[in-house]
Order: sequence, then C-alpha cells, then structure tokens
Amino acid sequence: MTAWQQKLKPRLIAGYWSIQGSVPVLGRVRKQFPDQQSAQLESDKLTAKVSNAIAGGEIRETLLSKTQEADAHSALKILESNPNFPSDWSLAQVVTWAGNVYTNAESVRTIPEACKEWIQELKNLKRSSVHCKNMTQRITKFGKWFPGKNVSDITTENIRQWISDQDGNYGPFAGRQVSVTTRTNELTTLKSFFNFCEGRKFLPESPVDKSVKSPGINRGEIIALDLDKVREIMTIASGIADKAEAIPYFALSLFAGLRPHEIRPKDGLKQIKWEDFTWRKKESTLVISYAVGKVTSRRVIKLPDNCVAWVKPHAKESGPVIESSFAKWRGIKDLVRARAGYKVRGQHFKHLDPELAKVSDGQDRPKYVADVLRHTAISYYLEVNDNNKDLVANWAGNSPAVIDQHYRSLIKGTKELSPSDMVKEYWNIKPMRTKQSVVK
Repeated sequence: MTAWQQKLKPRLIAGYWSIQGSVPVLGRVRKQFPDQQSAQLESDKLTAKVSNAIAGGEIRETLLSKTQEADAHSALKILESNPNFPSDWSLAQVVTWAGNVYTNAESVRTIPEACKEWIQELKNLKRSSVHCKNMTQRITKFGKWFPGKNVSDITTENIRQWISDQDGNYGPFAGRQVSVTTRTNELTTLKSFFNFCEGRKFLPESPVDKSVKSPGINRGEIIALDLDKVREIMTIASGIADKAEAIPYFALSLFAGLRPHEIRPKDGLKQIKWEDFTWRKKESTLVISYAVGKVTSRRVIKLPDNCVAWVKPHAKESGPVIESSFAKWRGIKDLVRARAGYKVRGQHFKHLDPELAKVSDGQDRPKYVADVLRHTAISYYLEVNDNNKDLVANWAGNSPAVIDQHYRSLIKGTKELSPSDMVKEYWNIKPMRTKQSVVK
C-alpha cells in the first residue's frame, strides 16, 4: 500500500470517523462521517478516483478486486483473439450468449434439427450468407445419407468412410476421383458441426476425433507475375468501359496486396470503402478493419506511390470501391483475365465480348492462378523491403512464418534485369496521361 492510499484509509479521530491527508490529484482531504461504513465507502471511491487519474484513465464505475480485474483482462484478450466471436461483442454479450447455449442435460437431435440450430448459431456470429449456405448444403447432404439418424448415432467409422475415396466405402466420394482438398473441406465442416453438437449436449462426444486423419490439401505453387504481364493487365483494365472499378481492383491487388474478398466479396456486406482511405501528399493509407480482413487484427496498409497514382483518380467521398453486383463484377474481372490470355469460361462476360467468350476456355491457354495478383504484390514488397518478413507480414495481413515460407526469393530477375532492377521497375509502373498507356 502506497503512502497516499494509507492517508485515504478511514481513522477514528476525536470520536468521529474521518479521512484526512494530502494525496495526489485531490490535494488536501478533510472529511468526517457518522459511521465507519460511510467512511469506508468514501475511501474506496476516492482511492479509485486517484488510481484512475494517475493511470490516465476515466473514473471507474465499479470497484473490482485485483483477481477480478485480471480475470476480466484475460477474458477480453481471449475475446479479441478468437475469430468465432464478432469483433463488436462485449464480455456481457458473450456471457449472455453462453448462458443461452450451455446446458448440463443431454438433448436429442436429428441431423437436420441440429443443422438448423448450428446455422442459426453461425448467423448469430455474423458469418456470411454464402458461408451459411455452403455449410447448410454440406450437412443437408450428410443427413440424407443417414436418414432418421440422431447426431448421437453417428460413429467415427461413419465419418472415416464419408471422406474416403476408396471403393466399397459408404460415402459420396467412394470410388471417385475427388481432390484431397475437397475431402478435407468436408471433414472440416463435419468437425465444426459435431463440435457444436457436443457443446450443446446433443451427444456425449464428437465422432470426429483424432483418429480420423485429414486427407490433406493440394497446395498450388505460389508465383509472381513478370513485369510485362503486370503492365498488360493494367493496360487492359484501363481500356474497358468499367475501368472506374477495374483499375482500383487490379491496382489494389497488384500494388497493395489485397485479397479478392476484401475488395468485393460475394455477399457484398463487408468490403473496403472509399472512406477507409486517407490521402496524403507523403504517405496515403488504407485501413482494413476487423470485419473486412481475413485475420482478426486490424491492419493499416501504407499505399505505394504507384498504387496511389492508379487508384486516387477514381476515388469517391464514400461508398464501396466496387459498387457493381457480384454477377456484373465477375463478368468484368473475367473479361480482363481472358484478354490477358488466361483460360476463362466465357459465360460471365459473353455480353461484353462475344467473340472472345467463344475461345477463352481453350486448352491452349494457361490456367489463372488463384490470388496471383496478391502473391505478386507481396513478393515484390518483400524484395523492396530487404526481406523484412515482420514488416511485410503486417502490411499483407499474414504471419511472418507464412511470408518467409512462401514469398522469399520469388523475384529471380532476367538476363537484362537483376532482381533489384525488376523491383524498381515494378514499383514504378504507373498510368500515363494518355489513354490506355502504362509507364514502362
């Protein structure tokens, strides 16, 4: 106990309970009280007031013990780091939710009944409508293979056979050529569903235990585009009718490393908006909020100069960067990819370029690599920042380990250009004043 806390303790002086002494913030205190209880209550309030003022905080409304404060602090840390809870939930909301869902009694649910409650839980946690629809389809299919079964009737062997592609097993993939990624995604869904059922006491324990091994996933090779392809893509985006949306999308992907769903998700609910940008002469920035980004942490992206040069001319005061419906935007995006020479099905842009749509799915065209624009941005950003994986991880919204594993040394250089020369040219790719031109 500090000296000032000692001075704020009630004392019996000349027959009266009193608080007397000079303390920080309050100065000299001289108060008398009719009884010890009143004096102690005032002492607690004054102590809290001084403590908060010294710490630079606001006046506290509650007087928690140190153990209670530590417990609340730990709970807040768990809440902030857990992606299963909405970013705007308070501790009170989490406790209320837990009180509604927790029970000691075991209940009985069929697979469709449990699925309905699970999907409602996902909606309460603000999962996207697309995600909820996909989960509903998977569990509905699973339930049809086990009609009339309760979730407690499903065994570990049922799960093991469900994700197997071996002939003779009881499941939708048996005897079929199905990728390991598809089967792993199915297992992930079942694990989440049955963990929910276990938590709701619909069954003693989840049948998806450690003995059910994941089939694995097919990891695509991460590549970075060369300078000519980057210039080509930006030239194409600059030449189409919907360039006011195409240019910001491809520039933010190639020069700021944004994920596709951060710019234009399928449901259109959580995406970057023009008000997320701050335009400055020396350093413009873009804030990716908790709701928009893939990870639970907020990140602030320092926009490279060439990215600003592409995007700022199309900026508005507010509203989403991509205003078009997802169906329309998919057509615009596929058109740019097809004109860049990639293998793309023409059904989504045939109204924009009918002749190209007839041949864009040809076998002689290379397949478009998912997230190649983002991979390109991160690779060049890592090079220009001397392989500082911590800095780049924060910029890209990823972990240093992922940056180090996937993006280091992807820029090889050419006979004419060293890697450092390529990096310099990459970050100097800017629009020219003349139409449909890109600085080389």
